[in-house]
Amino acid sequence: MEASVYRQHTAPSELYGQILDFLHRYESHRQTEPSRLRAMIEDEETGSRVGNLTVVNAIQCIGRHEPINGTTIAEKIGLSRAGVTKIGTRLVREGLVKRERMRHNRKEIYYRLTPAGREVFDTHCELHEREEERFRTFLGGYSGEQLAFVGEFLRHAGAEFERQQLSMENAR
Repeated sequence: MEASVYRQHTAPSELYGQILDFLHRYESHRQTEPSRLRAMIEDEETGSRVGNLTVVNAIQCIGRHEPINGTTIAEKIGLSRAGVTKIGTRLVREGLVKRERMRHNRKEIYYRLTPAGREVFDTHCELHEREEERFRTFLGGYSGEQLAFVGEFLRHAGAEFERQQLSMENAR
């Protein structure tokens, strides 16, 4: 992007509006998942519903780290153990993962993908790769200095969101 396109000063209220607009557009974009993945998540004919993107993220975690136990899945994707157990039960019922016990540790349950789960995993990886490539192409129009500023801004904004979340939780 040409430097002349950018104004020197943007009012904070205008910037706030632009950020809100961006977040709304991003949310809308995320809700319109590509049809191949959506078809795997929800089978309209049978009414079977594997779940949402959290469930797909659990499949992604299992696929990357299998065999993997529930505690590790919970840590990696930020869910409770109970949440992972619930998702695991659903994924087993839908035929996307299987539970097994290891020979060296018969008490702990580990998860692995089935061939159907591997298909969801592979499709999800392909979609991420295509999205990343589109994003890299988009970013190619910006200078290193501009990208460094955006990166710094996002780190600070993320830290501020986290600080506000902790503040709200402590106020309860």
